[in-house]
Amino acid sequence: MTRRTALLFQTHFFDRGAARSFARLTRGLPAHYEPHVLIHLPPDAPVPPRLARVPHHVVRTPELRFPAYPTKCGGADWNLWNGGHTDLILLHFLRAHPEYDRSWLVEYDVRFSGPWSRFFAAFEEIDADLIVPVLRRRTDQPDWMWWHTLRPPEPLAPEATLCAFMPVLRVSRAGWQAVDAAWRAGWGGHSETVWPTAIAAAGLSIVDPGGHGPFTPPALRGRFYSSTMADIGLAPGTLMWKPPLYRPGNRPDMLWHPVKPFWPRAELRQALRDLRVDLGAARRRLLAALSPRPARETRPLP
Repeated sequence: MTRRTALLFQTHFFDRGAARSFARLTRGLPAHYEPHVLIHLPPDAPVPPRLARVPHHVVRTPELRFPAYPTKCGGADWNLWNGGHTDLILLHFLRAHPEYDRSWLVEYDVRFSGPWSRFFAAFEEIDADLIVPVLRRRTDQPDWMWWHTLRPPEPLAPEATLCAFMPVLRVSRAGWQAVDAAWRAGWGGHSETVWPTAIAAAGLSIVDPGGHGPFTPPALRGRFYSSTMADIGLAPGTLMWKPPLYRPGNRPDMLWHPVKPFWPRAELRQALRDLRVDLGAARRRLLAALSPRPARETRPLP
């Protein structure tokens, strides 16, 4: 049975490079996949002209503050980028398009070193409500940096508290509706812990699409990505939080993240800023070494 599937390329820009990445993502898709560019823009930013050529969904920052999510969208100091709120971009699309049985999300800086259609095909017969990498329990990694943010209405046992890494994922209609219900019920926390915890708490199924984690099925172990769970940046590996990559690696059929676009002007500005910082530090060290030290007070021998 085929299920109507949205394929979302999430980005905050859509230049020539992003358009090429979107074209690669959508090449060879089966007929029941419907690709869209999901783009978040500031209130006054123009819509990139290239979007006119592809299906797209535009959401602007003020639209993300959904009143039905009081603990997630409230407060005078609310900021989309602080505290794990970027899932609001995906949820804006999903609430507007409940007709999809499943939805894949792929962020703009994720690459696959093979045909994307091969990656998606590997999960067509896996009927999970959330497929997401680096999936683990609190008991697997008790020192993860965002556990303290999780505030469900009722306390959960550590083994029922989950987190994941979400630059690529697939969610069912029942899965995202469980997350939507959790935010409406007053759950609080970083999206990377609320999504898997709320979906599992609703009695739905969760799967890790590769790696060697506790939720990886035997047939997927060692496939599609590698990460170092104990490291804050998930490095070394192919699917990491940091450091950034300028191109995917050569290992075939693997997910790579974060593969950042190379913008020469921006890179030059950053290099100059780093150079100024390094030169300033070197200058301070040199001045400290050359500065005359105060003479020590000498006392006559008794």
